[in-house]
Amino acid sequence: MRGGDKVVSAVGRITAEGVDFIEQINIAAKPETVIIEAANRSSLDHITVDVLLVTVTRVEASSVLELLKEKYRREPNVYYIGHKTYYDLGPIGGARVFMTRSEMGSGGPSGSATTVLEGIKQLSPSAVIMVGIAFGVDQESQNIGDILVSRQILGYELQRIGTGEDNEPIIKLRGDRVLASPRLLDRFRDGELYWDGARVEFGLVLSGEKLVDNLDYRSQLRKQEPEAVGGEMEGAGLYTAAYLQKVDWILVKAICDWADGSKHKDKIKNQRLAARNATSFLIHVIERGGLVDDTGHASSQKETKRDTTNAVFSVSNVAKEEKGNAVTESVGA
Repeated sequence: MRGGDKVVSAVGRITAEGVDFIEQINIAAKPETVIIEAANRSSLDHITVDVLLVTVTRVEASSVLELLKEKYRREPNVYYIGHKTYYDLGPIGGARVFMTRSEMGSGGPSGSATTVLEGIKQLSPSAVIMVGIAFGVDQESQNIGDILVSRQILGYELQRIGTGEDNEPIIKLRGDRVLASPRLLDRFRDGELYWDGARVEFGLVLSGEKLVDNLDYRSQLRKQEPEAVGGEMEGAGLYTAAYLQKVDWILVKAICDWADGSKHKDKIKNQRLAARNATSFLIHVIERGGLVDDTGHASSQKETKRDTTNAVFSVSNVAKEEKGNAVTESVGA
């Protein structure tokens, strides 16, 4: 579409009977977008969401959207529901995939725990996958860009901090190790067999509220959990929310630094590489077709968890389809 071109957009209200369009207006817009005021959450009832991706930083979210455009030549449809924005990435490997963003950390009103909990209630996915960047713990055996898949997650904020013989602090981790969903672990191990990209490592991922960039602190954590393959900030909130809602979950993040005080060195380059690698492996796994919800989970969740509060969302680049009285309205396919 050329700059300044006019498109027809419709403003309307969604009811249980369908879309009741009030008026049409000519607007200059790029890309083409329909803004719809929704009376309630039922506006997405016709969509079964199989996978919800959760990103945090701009580089993580941009990596997902860029790969979507490169591989499938499409832009996401954007929905504003409640406090969050959801990006409909469309079908991948037969699964309907959405993405949303969390703020850093697990806690707080916009942290990963709240973000995942709200996303599950609004979209009823059968799986939630967190994708992005993490820190590595062993420069001898790991490389920048290596992909970490959480076989387990350990929240390290629950600690006992004691005192050593030389008056140095001694950290004792007291959090639980939690196992990622067996179904998703199986799918990612299957995907690894047919993957020829960056190295993939399954293992224990540490998760806490701190942005770690101190070698002594990282060494203390590693001393307590020598099996750890890396660490990050949002995984604990992911598993907490998914566990409470009985939804499958897993974390896929690639190494962008070593949490040793040198995070600033080649930061942008390393973060882009890590985000790209993690996203590419994730899409590879989804494309293999094992993440379509065949358990009836999504349909049962829709019956019990619909949020009937007011929501506003926008839909872009979806084909217009009309069959009898059922109307799906959008523009710019």
